[in-house]
Amino acid sequence: MNRYVMRFTKKGNMRFISHLDLARLFKRAVRKGGIKVGFSNGYNPHELVNIVQPLSLGYESESEYFEIDTLAPYEPAGLAETLNEAMPEGLKFFDPVQTERTSDNLSNKTSYALYEAVFGLKNDVCMPDPVQFLGQERIFITKKDKKTKKLVEKDIKAFIKDLSCSAQEDGTVMLRMMLRCASNETLNPGKLLQSLFKYYNLDINVEDCRITRLDLYAEDAQGRLVSIYDTLRTPNISEDTMS
Repeated sequence: MNRYVMRFTKKGNMRFISHLDLARLFKRAVRKGGIKVGFSNGYNPHELVNIVQPLSLGYESESEYFEIDTLAPYEPAGLAETLNEAMPEGLKFFDPVQTERTSDNLSNKTSYALYEAVFGLKNDVCMPDPVQFLGQERIFITKKDKKTKKLVEKDIKAFIKDLSCSAQEDGTVMLRMMLRCASNETLNPGKLLQSLFKYYNLDINVEDCRITRLDLYAEDAQGRLVSIYDTLRTPNISEDTMS
């Protein structure tokens, strides 16, 4: 069995396709391209493909990750080209590499994601100060409890690694957010924006913000963040540090 990992973009109208529909699209592309994909064992075998960390509907991305195990060896660039031939506009594979095959996948290595959000402000409104916002003892969001289906408050301060804000030439504001993004706990950037806008009493609809995921990160043995793509070429990433 051979394992390949490649990045892909998700832009334009493709930001409105769900994670499940995206997975179906990729599986159809694999079959259409005649790629000899591996299958899991058991009573209900499925293709050994994986999209690392689902992206929320409506968000764009510069760097998502796709893993595929194949029965036959392939030249990585040719494999990505085969898949790209079946992709609609807005989805494109790039930076394919062959990696060591393990029983784990990259979803279990991922601990953080870097996002940027672009939004407009009225002329008489000051740009939000991330330092002041993060200075709160607690930062709450409102979300629906999975079991009770009731709205509850949740403190998300520990899920925020870094925030920075800058003014753009077109008059908009760009907020960069390094947020928790692991298999067992994830912070949606839209929820953080809602909390930020509420704190500064800004009349901004999160749906009017353009949110893009820039990359996914793992933690090395020293707790430093490393792009998932760099870990593919760095075998000494400690599994014990992954969330």
